[in-house]
Amino acid sequence: MESVAPEKLSLRAFQMSDADDLMMFMGDDRVANFCRFDTLTCREDAVKYLEDVAIPHPWYRAICVEGRAVGLMCVMMGAKENHCRGEIGYALGFEYWGQGIATLAVKIVMSSVFSEFPHLERLEALVDVENRGSQRVLEKCGFLKEGLLRKYNFLKGKTRDVFIYSVIFTDPCCGVVVGD
Repeated sequence: MESVAPEKLSLRAFQMSDADDLMMFMGDDRVANFCRFDTLTCREDAVKYLEDVAIPHPWYRAICVEGRAVGLMCVMMGAKENHCRGEIGYALGFEYWGQGIATLAVKIVMSSVFSEFPHLERLEALVDVENRGSQRVLEKCGFLKEGLLRKYNFLKGKTRDVFIYSVIFTDPCCGVVVGD
């Protein structure tokens, strides 16, 4: 498949007008398979998701190609006692897989999230052991696979093993310059 030119890709806050695009990718079982969200079954579910989850969230963005939402990107911050770390999550419409879009979107987040959240030192990702595509995305972006978390998630009716990946704000892939 052909790669998407970086200038055609952007991240932006979700809007209510994204409901149909949200249905396109969140209504696809192939996309939802490894995600925490359930497959959307109707437009009303998409509107409710936008109202209750995506729009009020402090860092939930639409992955856009030429302005159209084709996926989502989220950074969830740790609880107050763990505010030094955040977790990145993403999903992308099936027809956009294999085009470098998720990799580019993760790199965009990495280039800004540490300056947007000065207390953030670590960005993590939990990836199902069967989700090889997402593992490749993170590895291309410089995330380190730290280990296997056995029987860590209960998702889609079964307990799953996940790999934990991370980058630290001082890692070369993050582009953060640390003082003398």
